[in-house]
Amino acid sequence: MVEARLPVLRQNLKLMPGAHDEDGAPRWLLHDRVRNRYFSLVRPALELIRHWQPGVTPTEMAASLNELGLHYDPEEIRAFADFLIANNLVLARSESASAYFHRQKIQNRKSIWNWMLHNYLFIRIPLVRPDPFLSKIMPHIQWLLSGAMEKCVMLAGVIGLFLIIRQWDTFAGTFLHFFSFEGMLLYAITLVMVKSAHELGHALVSRRLGCRVASMGVAFLVMFPVLYTDTTDAWKLRSRRDRLRIVTAGVRTELYLAMLASCLWGILPDGALRSAAFFVATTSWVTSLLVNISPFLRFDGYYAFSDLIGVENLQQRSFALGRWKLRQWLWGINDPLPEPLTLSKTRTLILYAWFTWLYRFFLFLGIALLVYHFFFKVLGILLFVVEIIWFIAMPIVKELKVWRERWKDFSFTPVRIMLWSIPVMVLAAGLLPVTSEVAVPAVIKSDNIRYVFAPESAQVKTLDTAPGHEANQGDVLLQLYAPELENSMQLVHEELQLAELRLSRLASSVEDKAEQHINRERVRQLQAQMQRLQARQSRLTVMAPIQGRISDMDTLQPGQWVGEGQYLMTIVASSELKVEGFLSERELDLVTENTTGIFVSSTGQRRALPVVIEKIDLSAVSALPFPELGSLSGGPIAVRQAEERLIPEESHYRVSLRLTEQEPSYTVNVREPGVLILEGSPRSWLWSNVERLAAIAIRESGF
Repeated sequence: MVEARLPVLRQNLKLMPGAHDEDGAPRWLLHDRVRNRYFSLVRPALELIRHWQPGVTPTEMAASLNELGLHYDPEEIRAFADFLIANNLVLARSESASAYFHRQKIQNRKSIWNWMLHNYLFIRIPLVRPDPFLSKIMPHIQWLLSGAMEKCVMLAGVIGLFLIIRQWDTFAGTFLHFFSFEGMLLYAITLVMVKSAHELGHALVSRRLGCRVASMGVAFLVMFPVLYTDTTDAWKLRSRRDRLRIVTAGVRTELYLAMLASCLWGILPDGALRSAAFFVATTSWVTSLLVNISPFLRFDGYYAFSDLIGVENLQQRSFALGRWKLRQWLWGINDPLPEPLTLSKTRTLILYAWFTWLYRFFLFLGIALLVYHFFFKVLGILLFVVEIIWFIAMPIVKELKVWRERWKDFSFTPVRIMLWSIPVMVLAAGLLPVTSEVAVPAVIKSDNIRYVFAPESAQVKTLDTAPGHEANQGDVLLQLYAPELENSMQLVHEELQLAELRLSRLASSVEDKAEQHINRERVRQLQAQMQRLQARQSRLTVMAPIQGRISDMDTLQPGQWVGEGQYLMTIVASSELKVEGFLSERELDLVTENTTGIFVSSTGQRRALPVVIEKIDLSAVSALPFPELGSLSGGPIAVRQAEERLIPEESHYRVSLRLTEQEPSYTVNVREPGVLILEGSPRSWLWSNVERLAAIAIRESGF
């Protein structure tokens, strides 16, 4: 077989000194100026670049280098040539390079589905080439990047935090005030402005340190737009501190904006400017602290953490160490360490890998649920499946394949068998049916409640009761006095006396007999009117309609006027208490009629009452009748407001219960919230959750 000859290096490549590696050894950079990519070279690779001989075979070049005192094997030279060809650093003039480029083009040709998948997960669109503009404005804004300005901003930030702490209630109330559609829209606009300032911070610091900013634009990460700044030129900086300044420039810009806005919010009067300062402050604080500084995704925090610990290709190297340690712990596979590192750095990278895997699992699961709900159902299901398979299932499947291929290398020691028995026992415990306690939001209330209202406009004459007093049926609670009614009764009484007097006269003529008939009719009318007035007067003596306790009472005192229909007090029959609860759909099969339990008041100062279920409604409630159990009032049932009704977010069924032991001393003001602790039927915790997930899948699969 004829040995392939070495290709020709491209003439537009630039070789420059680079930063030292982690061990302090010198390195060099090979800059591809066309694609703006940097390749790090160690000394052996540098020597090959310097003595590169295109057109000769690797064997001939190895012999030539040996004459110069440089010892390289032909295989090393051939491997380095493959590296140059794979990264398009050579001209396609030689036969080997042309054939390689052709094979590479065919292998990299993607199907339409692969292209759509790749561009759905990540696509970057450059919008501007900012380097000329940055070079023009840099001399005029140098003062913004000075240390004195940084200290002034930090002082303003300290003042702003102090002012916010002093006015914390107002600050928190402002946040709740803008928690609306209009507020969310303003937050979105502010977020775009803050993120633009973030990327401009990267660009300015990069340009100040002599690095070219190739492009700025927008990238779509799982269909979500994020701004980006290409600071690839930072690779040429030999100072790790300078690279760290570029990486953290965006976060520092957001924090400085947050500090200035916090200070302005504290000193500005109410108005549009203060609201704008509030938006900038809250948006900058949240996005900087919760998103950008996270080292688990390839954002600013990741690169800053990588520079701080001095580890390049952090995730790739840490993941290899994490898999190595996991295989060693789980199966006893004693492979050599993927790379020689100190013990402390090895532990740091392993812990970083495991935390990243855990963080990404929940993050990608959340993103999958988000895209499912964000798009219409068919596309949402498709994107949900893509997220789960691509980000969660595929890495797990790849590792399981390695375990299957290496099963002969497994080592089962007594300690490892004992450790493996722990999850097995946990799984068995999850499958074992056990009696469960079902907690049900509920209220205890009187089954007989009477509300007392004023029969008509009157004045309180006497008051014979107070809140908390016990009253028997028929006891006088208060006496009202209505002057207008008294006057009416006096007038009717006088007219009645006159009519009766006329009626008592003897009729002596035809005219008198006719008038007597009219007088008798008038007497009957006045007597009926008097009876009605007396009935009204009797109602002014307010008596207890039932035996019970005065649980609530309006502020009343003798001489006070009350209007017709005005609420006066509430009487609760203490001996007839009932309990109503609202059972969640997923716990409906755990209880039946005659299931026993206890009711515990939310006050925490009552003894538990034994109860038994009398009835479970066949259909879920359409609206929650007791607002104190709803989430809007701090209750455990999630509800949403729809006009005057509270609609539960999940299905809940009304459960009616009775007390198995009546407690006369247990008094309730109309009703009192609490929780029912019922003894549920035995079931497997793991199987019940599997059934729940299956039910959700069946429900969501319907179109």
